Amino acid sequence: MYRFLRGFMRFMTRSYLYGLFRVEGLENVPRHGALVVCPNHFGTLDPPMVPAFLPRLDVWSMAKSEYFRKGWMRWLFTAYHAFPVVRHTADREALRRSFDLLKAGHALVMYPEGTRVEAGVLSSPEPGAGFIAQKAGCPVLPAALTGTRECLPKGKLWPRRVPVRARFGKPFVVLQRRDSGERVSHEEASDAIMLAIAEILPAEKRGRYSDLDGWRRRLAGVTRPV
Repeated sequence: MYRFLRGFMRFMTRSYLYGLFRVEGLENVPRHGALVVCPNHFGTLDPPMVPAFLPRLDVWSMAKSEYFRKGWMRWLFTAYHAFPVVRHTADREALRRSFDLLKAGHALVMYPEGTRVEAGVLSSPEPGAGFIAQKAGCPVLPAALTGTRECLPKGKLWPRRVPVRARFGKPFVVLQRRDSGERVSHEEASDAIMLAIAEILPAEKRGRYSDLDGWRRRLAGVTRPV
């Protein structure tokens, strides 16, 4: 069922947005092994789109627990390799599931900001993504999504034909300590992930992370390339 849903999403996206949809940076995506995929979240289309266009079939996604309250929605999200997380909390069950998946060598999609950002620019992250990335010690893959908010605005049931792009950046590892021995906090780890997303987004979408050079200085030594 997962293969069918993934294929259906790819077909619908490429057909409806023919000539307007682009995927970039696929060469940056590790094909095997544990991977934390961290996109920005501006639009309703983001959660189904990211797994559909990642070039691997062992992709799982965190999704807000509200989606799992109704039987048919719970079935659909579970079939699409999603599992519930209680947002804005230290959801132990979701964390356990995340680490089990990563330990088994799967890819995990999670949105560092913890929710869709209505303003359409990067906002402050929650510490969860940084915590998972540090503890798992596996590569993190930043992803930049543009046009999804305009394609399917909040409250609309039918998408618009507008340019949409999914861009995958270069993977990196979030460290637990800098070379100096100073501990890297979970907040710094999450900020480093957001900075990597900002670097592959258009300048007008970077929001809180618009000062790239300033953030790079502040977060020096927090990550290393794979």
